[in-house]
Amino acid sequence: MSISTFFKKKLVNIALIIAGGLLLIQFIRPGIKNPPVTKDIQAPPDIAHILRVSCYDCHSNETKLKWFDEIAPASWLVAGHIKDGRKALNFSHWDSLSAGDQKANLFLSVNQAMFGTMPLPSYTTFHGDARLTERDINTLKTYVRGLAPVKVSDTARIAVAQQQFSKWAAGALPSVQDIQPAPNGIAYIHDYRDWQIVNISDRFDNGTMRVILGNDVAIQAINKHHTNPWPNGTIFAKVAWEQLTDSTLVANTGELKQVEFMIKDDKKYTGTAGWGWARWKGNDLKPYGKTLTFTQECVNCHQPMKGNDFVFTPTMADADRPDKVVSGAQQQLIASVIDNKRQTHTVLFGNSIAVQHARSGGIGSYPAGAVLSLATWSQQEDAHWFGAKIPEHLQTVETVKVGAITTYEGYQAPSWKQLPAADHSDRINYITHLRASVIFN
Repeated sequence: MSISTFFKKKLVNIALIIAGGLLLIQFIRPGIKNPPVTKDIQAPPDIAHILRVSCYDCHSNETKLKWFDEIAPASWLVAGHIKDGRKALNFSHWDSLSAGDQKANLFLSVNQAMFGTMPLPSYTTFHGDARLTERDINTLKTYVRGLAPVKVSDTARIAVAQQQFSKWAAGALPSVQDIQPAPNGIAYIHDYRDWQIVNISDRFDNGTMRVILGNDVAIQAINKHHTNPWPNGTIFAKVAWEQLTDSTLVANTGELKQVEFMIKDDKKYTGTAGWGWARWKGNDLKPYGKTLTFTQECVNCHQPMKGNDFVFTPTMADADRPDKVVSGAQQQLIASVIDNKRQTHTVLFGNSIAVQHARSGGIGSYPAGAVLSLATWSQQEDAHWFGAKIPEHLQTVETVKVGAITTYEGYQAPSWKQLPAADHSDRINYITHLRASVIFN
């Protein structure tokens, strides 16, 4: 027998074995079934059509398989995707979700579509009709945005916020010694509230406003413009409050909802994208997550920002940082305000004297030596999260210095020259009477 004949027979035998194996595994079927639909999502026809074409095969009980989806081993992967998809979001059980969760899932879905993570690229490769066009995504965005109108807060939410503020100012909320660590062992960091602000966010998708603070390592990295990747030792604290909106559509911080941390250590946290993740929620600052697996939620959510070291929050340009454009501007957080009509976001800062007074419940009547700085930014859509607005440009910085004679200084972009002297008693009164945002010890 010649060598060529031997190898031909060998190849034939291998091919027969592979073919036989493929034939046998066709009898091992995962059994993809379509359970009954309890209540489908109610949406306009154009929205319903987009969802059915691009989402329903994995996120509903109305899966329609192509012939090649049922060939093993591809069928095993398909079954796994469907199982995971239905677990994450099932449009066929839409009535099982609260109105808030329905809205949150739709905003999340649009963001996943924007970043191309959903539908899965591996799925659209073989199901081209499921690909979302730019027009599809814009149609979804218009619809979902309409689910989050600005609303005046009801008296019940105002009462809840007032109760929390009163307890906080009286020192009746949990001390750092009473707060349990996160399931991954990360301890609550109590001194974050005195860190500098990295950025602010208006999350109109869920009615919260957020302030992102950074430790000294983070701020030094920002000053040096070395933020991708962030250096080890960087820590971010993200604080989220419910928005309390009045009849003029001005929103102040209401009830503090949660505090979360990102801690950069690419050696210690190799399994979670180089970051340690932790979150505490509610008045009792209960750690989020029952097991270590909660961190995978964080990584999955931040996955679209892999090219940005998994950080959603962009840093402010130097020209939009109060401390960079106005000498003596304070940097410790006191309060945050959003004006929905003017499309601005304002933050009140103070020196240690002002901060101590405000965080003890003091409103007005600041002691001598207190210095307050009020910075106001115009807003823009957050390119990293549909459903959020972030600062566009710094517009004004106003400073009040309390003493025997209380003084006011105002600075306005783009020249940042001090505004002419005038009677600014109304601005002094406004600035000194802003109530501090609850920020736990």
